[in-house]
Amino acid sequence: MEGCSRTLGDDAIPAAGKAAAPTGAVPAQAAPDWRRLDDEVLLRAMVEGHREAFDEFYARHAEKILSFLARLSAGKQDPEDLLQDTFLRVLTHAKDFRKGAPIRPWLFTIARNAAFNALRNGRRRGELEVQTDLSDWNPPQASPESHDPSARAEKHEQQALVLKALEELPPLHREILVLTLFDGFSYEEAAQITGDPESTLRSRVYYGLRKLRERLKERP
Repeated sequence: MEGCSRTLGDDAIPAAGKAAAPTGAVPAQAAPDWRRLDDEVLLRAMVEGHREAFDEFYARHAEKILSFLARLSAGKQDPEDLLQDTFLRVLTHAKDFRKGAPIRPWLFTIARNAAFNALRNGRRRGELEVQTDLSDWNPPQASPESHDPSARAEKHEQQALVLKALEELPPLHREILVLTLFDGFSYEEAAQITGDPESTLRSRVYYGLRKLRERLKERP
């Protein structure tokens, strides 16, 4: 996947003014090291008009969000365009971010809403195709024995079988497995992103994993 090469235009967020800086986390007397500030501070700085804060926030999160959008859009929309829409929405809603709330579910919710809005064409949500292109997923660190070429080949074959079986699941079950197993969200976080109750998501994961095992048993 190409890097997140397209960034928002320079006029998307105003440069910080030269007037007396507002009170808050961003000091006015010296340029802060944006790389050392946490995401919540960056969001507050965006609201205050600091373009550098937006650039740093984008650099931290754009690649993961682009991968997520590519899976959701399934070729129906340009994920780069959806990425731009997502971060424009971040600029718009940064002022509404609730202090102390987790950043990742908030950001993925914005991305998901941007994708669903773009893909809306009269179909029900359950019919929305969810792409399961997981080629950019990095599995957990391999054990020492997997350095053996035959063990590595067997592991790659097993991974390919799992991904193929995953593609055959209904879209909403595929989506929750992608969120929890591949993007690492908890059920609570996934519920914040999808807007569905945790009990519903747990049921989908149970059903999805059961069907996944059945698909794998059917393969030679």
